[in-house]
Amino acid sequence: MNGTNTWVAERVREAREQAGLTQAQLAARIAKTQTAVSFWESGKRTPSLDDLILISDALKKDVYFFLPSTEMHQPVATMLRAVADRLASVKLREAVEKLLIDAEELGLPARQIEIRSRMPAHAANELLEAASIKEPPVPISALAELCGARVLERPFPDALSGLVLEMQPGAIIGVNSEHARKRRRFSMAHELGHHLLKHAERFHIDVVDGDLPGNDYASERAANQFAAELLMPRRLLVPRFDENPDPPALATRFDVSEIAMGYRLVNLGLR
Repeated sequence: MNGTNTWVAERVREAREQAGLTQAQLAARIAKTQTAVSFWESGKRTPSLDDLILISDALKKDVYFFLPSTEMHQPVATMLRAVADRLASVKLREAVEKLLIDAEELGLPARQIEIRSRMPAHAANELLEAASIKEPPVPISALAELCGARVLERPFPDALSGLVLEMQPGAIIGVNSEHARKRRRFSMAHELGHHLLKHAERFHIDVVDGDLPGNDYASERAANQFAAELLMPRRLLVPRFDENPDPPALATRFDVSEIAMGYRLVNLGLR
């Protein structure tokens, strides 16, 4: 049994026990036999990539929890392709392939700002202050680059709003170029939120009605809170609301959709 087998075996067993499941119960959740789970945990067999995705989903763990640190860099593209395959979309797979190629060719911008807070609103305001943003609209793409994240707008399937691919020391943010411009701005901010709030070790993909391992309501809500505070910061919005409380006018001023502005005004207690 080699080192990789030993690592994976121990991590599968550890995650299963943390979840309070027997080998039989885990096997039932992923439609495998108890013997298969037993072989994985004894190191007699190593789970395939597809098996690891099923295991991570069943045990609520990031896939990279199960991989040795020496193998955590190369499989990123492979894992992203595997997720695209699970969504059964040829167009998505092709879009992911092109994004990965572009990411490798373009590389990352130099990171100039380091965000320490992991609280959505605090992180957004930390970034705004560090970048000396004093007037709307907020230059979201430029802010992402200051954080070492390159934004690429590409024609994804409509169900995919965006994704973030974690790369040392920054990230690639992919945004659906087929969506309206104001929606793209919010998607950029949302994915930047996932990156800065450390929601995924290697990547996070946002799809409509998509059941993906690693995605959860808490992280999506936090990314939305970050995006709302970044694009419509309280300290910039309230004074302009006092000048002119008309939501459409404010939406134009901050370059966001009227729906997004309406929600923001309600959440701030201004409507």
